[in-house]
Amino acid sequence: MSKEELKHICTLARKDSYSWALYFFKIDKRAKQPFKANKVRFKNNSYLLQYAKNLLNATEIFQIDQISEVQDYDGENSKISCDKLLLTNELISEQWKLFSQAVVASSDQKIDGKINGYILCGQPSEDGDKTVTFVKVANPITKLTNKKSVVFSSTANDELDLITDDVCRLYLTVDFIAYNNTIYTFNHTFERVFDLEKTMAKVKQHAIEEIVSTNVFSDIDTFKSLASQYKSSRTFITLKPERINRIKNKRSRKSVADMLHLPLDTNGNFAITTAEEASLLIRYLCFKIFQDNETKDVLEANTVTKLSVEHSSSQ
Repeated sequence: MSKEELKHICTLARKDSYSWALYFFKIDKRAKQPFKANKVRFKNNSYLLQYAKNLLNATEIFQIDQISEVQDYDGENSKISCDKLLLTNELISEQWKLFSQAVVASSDQKIDGKINGYILCGQPSEDGDKTVTFVKVANPITKLTNKKSVVFSSTANDELDLITDDVCRLYLTVDFIAYNNTIYTFNHTFERVFDLEKTMAKVKQHAIEEIVSTNVFSDIDTFKSLASQYKSSRTFITLKPERINRIKNKRSRKSVADMLHLPLDTNGNFAITTAEEASLLIRYLCFKIFQDNETKDVLEANTVTKLSVEHSSSQ
């Protein structure tokens, strides 16, 4: 997906047919429902509408225009790309459902304690248009007078009066956007909001089970133990089925072993006995290691994007 389509979302949301609502949210991971939200009221509705328009403009200019592409989420955001992830993906689906339920169940009642962030929801009135949601993970409530500074205001009598009230500050940047059953993230903040670390641990375990189910190891328990010690759960997000199938074939498995300098036993199975050997195979299966077809060099990359290249016929 090109960033032009992401810019198109901002263009659609600028339409007068969109109405806006702002919600503060709090996270408590100890609770069965970890999210609590309240709807924020404005003395003048034009304030919220103007903020929404300013945010759309700033997001397009200072965030979307600055990225090089939009790519599938693989846990390794390059800072010059925007990641996308389906909201039905196992990494986020349950937490997103709870997040959405908190917004639906929200009231005007103020949330006690520290606010973790806020949600700006744009609801269309025209058929065919879709809801757009902007999320910023930052406490919008702040005190102007604190340990580092003291703030005064000027009174009608031209005197200075101490400001002790809390103020609300809304930023002109977002951490992620939800639109048409997809989340678009400009950083990894959403991982903390939706507790992806816990979910990634499950993904890692499932991936290891899938790898060992190939029965291509001389000692399955040893590989399983070494794989469990692999530190980055993010790596397993990009486990490639085609590479799993490749090592199931004895001839292809030997080619992979030769490329990675991995030992094979007399039956042609991987004889992996060290953490480094297990790491090499895991990174290969998760598309972090590949071989240059021209130079035959074995390369490693956190993110590899497959390009769609049209082949022209020779004249």
